[in-house]
Amino acid sequence: MTAIQRMRKERKMKRIILLLAVIGSAVLSSSAMCHAAEATEPKEKVLLFDGKTFDGWFRHLRNNQGDVDETWKVKTDGILACAGEPRGYIRTVKAYKNYKLHVEYRWPGKTGNNGILVHMVGEDKVWPRSLECQGGFHNQGDFWEIGGLEFNEHKIGGHRVRGRRVLKYGEHNEKEAGQWNVYEVWCVGGTVRPYVNGKLMNEASDCAVTEGKICLQSEGAPIEFRNIYIEPAKDMPWPVKPTKKIVLFNGKDLDGWVRFSPGDKLDADKKWTVDKVWSVRDGVIRCQGVPNGYIRTVDSYANYKLHLEWRWLAKPTNSGVLLHCAGIDKTWPKCVEAQLMHENAGDFWLLSYSSIKADGKQVGPEQYANAKKKHPSNEKPPGQWNSYDIVCDDKTVTLFVNGLLQNKGTEANPSYGPICLQSEGSPIEFRNIYLEPIDGK
Repeated sequence: MTAIQRMRKERKMKRIILLLAVIGSAVLSSSAMCHAAEATEPKEKVLLFDGKTFDGWFRHLRNNQGDVDETWKVKTDGILACAGEPRGYIRTVKAYKNYKLHVEYRWPGKTGNNGILVHMVGEDKVWPRSLECQGGFHNQGDFWEIGGLEFNEHKIGGHRVRGRRVLKYGEHNEKEAGQWNVYEVWCVGGTVRPYVNGKLMNEASDCAVTEGKICLQSEGAPIEFRNIYIEPAKDMPWPVKPTKKIVLFNGKDLDGWVRFSPGDKLDADKKWTVDKVWSVRDGVIRCQGVPNGYIRTVDSYANYKLHLEWRWLAKPTNSGVLLHCAGIDKTWPKCVEAQLMHENAGDFWLLSYSSIKADGKQVGPEQYANAKKKHPSNEKPPGQWNSYDIVCDDKTVTLFVNGLLQNKGTEANPSYGPICLQSEGSPIEFRNIYLEPIDGK
C-alpha cells in the first residue's frame, strides 16, 4: 500500500468515526428529550390507571432482570397488583406538575416496604432522581431524597435522619393489612404534602425539581393499588378558614401540633429534648419555658376567632402567641406576636420583618418592632387562669385580654399561617384552645 493509499484510508476512517459520533449524539439527545418531556398540568381529573390495561405506564425492573408481567399484573377487579420482586417501579409515561395525586393501596398479606416517587426525572434505574413519599408499613409519610433531589423539610416538623431521610410528623395513620388506605400527595410548585387517610404527614418545600413522572414502587412485598388519578391543584388545601368550631387542643395529647426548639437532639434516653419541654397533664398543656422554642399547629389558618386560656405556675416571665408564622422554623420566625409577657399581655410584637398598622401608625417591617396595648395590665395573679381572645379578620388583628379590648392592628403581614405557643422563660400552662368562624365569613 502506497503512502497516498494509506492517507486516503485514514481519511475514510475518520469520516466513518465522525459519522458514528454524530449518530450517537443524536440518539443520546433524543433519549434526553424523551426524559425531559414537557410536564402536563392537569385542567381536570385525569385517570392514570384505567383498571384494565397498562396504557400510559412503563414498567421498569432493576437491571432489566425478571419478567415485568410477573411483577406487575392487572386483576379482573380493576386492581393493579405488584409482587414486590424484583425491585423496580411502574411509572407514568407522561410528566406532570401542579396536581393532587390520589392512590388507594393495601397489603394483601404480609406488610413490607413500598413508596410513591414524584417528580421523577432522568433515566430509568432502580433509584431514579425523585422525591419518595414513603409507603413502608407504619413509615408512610416519611420522605426520601433520591438521586440528589434536595428540599427544605422544616415546614411540618419532621426530623431529618441519615441525611436523605426525613421522618414524618407524629404517629402513623395506616390501616392494618388487608384494608384499603388512601394516599394523597399534593404537588404544587416546589412544595409536596403527603396525606395518609386524610392526615397531613409531612411537607417538603423548595424542591430542586418541581415536575416529573409518577412512580409506584416494587420493593419487597406484595401490594395492591386502585383508583389512581390526579386532579388540578394550583393551591394547597390551606389556609383553613373555619366554618365551625375547631378544637386545636384535645386535652389528651399534642396531636395536630409540632414541637420546635433550636438545637433539638436525641438525649441519652433516645428522646428528643424538645419533648421534655412540652407535656400534657390533666387536660392542660404544660410548658417548662426553657429552652426557647414553641409548639405550632400543623395546619395554617385564616379568618378566625382564637380562644385560649393561660396561667403562670409561679414566677411569671415571658411567653407569647405567635400568629401566622411564615418560613422555616426558627427561634424568632416571621409572625405577628400577641404578647404574653407578664403585665404586657395585649402588646403586639412584629418579628423577623413582619408588620402591622396600630393606632394609625405603621409598625415594622423590622427585625423586631413593638406596638403597646391600649390599657394598663388587666392580667390575673400567678396561679389564676387568664383568657386571650384573638380575632384575625383578613388583615385585621384584634386582641382581647380577659374580655378587655387591649389592641387592634390592620394591614397585618403575614395574614395567615400556623399558630404557635411560645416557650420563653418559665413554666406556663394552656388550656381550652379552639377556633371559631367569624360571623359572615
